[in-house]
Amino acid sequence: MRREYQRLSRRTRLLLSQPEGQEVEFKRNLGAVKQKILIAFANSLTGGTVLVGVEDGARADGVQRGHIIGCDVSDSARLQIQNKALSCIPPITIQIVTENLAGHPVLRIEVPSSPNKPHCSQSGDYCIRSDGRNRALQPDEMLHLFMERESEQFLIRFKHAVSKLESQVTTMDSELRHGVDQMLDDMHRLDRDTMFILNELYGRSMAMRAETSASQQHDHDLNDKLRRIKRSVDRKYKDLALRVGDLNLKIDALLTRFSVEDPLRRRAQEQVTEMAALIRERDNPALVADFLDVVARMYPDIDEATLRAWVRQAMEAVDAVQASTRRAQRSSQDDS
Repeated sequence: MRREYQRLSRRTRLLLSQPEGQEVEFKRNLGAVKQKILIAFANSLTGGTVLVGVEDGARADGVQRGHIIGCDVSDSARLQIQNKALSCIPPITIQIVTENLAGHPVLRIEVPSSPNKPHCSQSGDYCIRSDGRNRALQPDEMLHLFMERESEQFLIRFKHAVSKLESQVTTMDSELRHGVDQMLDDMHRLDRDTMFILNELYGRSMAMRAETSASQQHDHDLNDKLRRIKRSVDRKYKDLALRVGDLNLKIDALLTRFSVEDPLRRRAQEQVTEMAALIRERDNPALVADFLDVVARMYPDIDEATLRAWVRQAMEAVDAVQASTRRAQRSSQDDS
């Protein structure tokens, strides 16, 4: 946005062609620009513009329009206006533009609708622009602005927490898939080894049958062969048992890691507790019911009674801390 014009901008000409109203106000000099005007525009839905160096004037048809008389546009003048905006609570962001008409400079002060409303003066005065004038904020309007700001900040934090949780769930899902794939590979290797042993046993058994039917006089040799086969089978089964034992250890480790203490459930409890504590600290009961509905949709695998218990425990913890703080403050006041 340009900060200085050698002549009047299109926006300023348009504002001068209209009377003072909801979004524009004319002031003769800097002294007439009060903090109240900046606060009223910042607290409104649309914001507004203050033209300094302009006075009301009536045309021949009687309609009020802005008439340029000029004003001080030095750096000290601009700094004076900025200081008024920055001394508001919270500070107000404005834009100041210098414009000229036939040697008569004017200041155009743009005051956008603030995302941090409501604003007030250092003396605690709240006001808003309404029907082309500045008036005091009513209690219900002030409460609405506070709740609107808190809701937006909560939504930002909540979205960040959900994004962080989704990232962690994705990481854990990847680790679980890797563990399951490794377990399946071990089972396939065990199956191949088992089939090899069974085929070998079957082949040797058929060979023994052939030898037995061919000659009964070789019983001694046959028994010796059987003993050797038995020893070989025993060794192979011992090896198979070791493989099965190793696989069982891997499966037990995997189950211990993902089943004994469910990380998704634990992390879900931490996230729900953190967000519930934040709501309790803001002391905003209207958000509690909506929050319970949100977490119920986020964690459909966790029963609603458990979710409510987590929320209640988090809020009770915040209440306990606040009660302890109040007792400590009262004790300090009594000692003093």
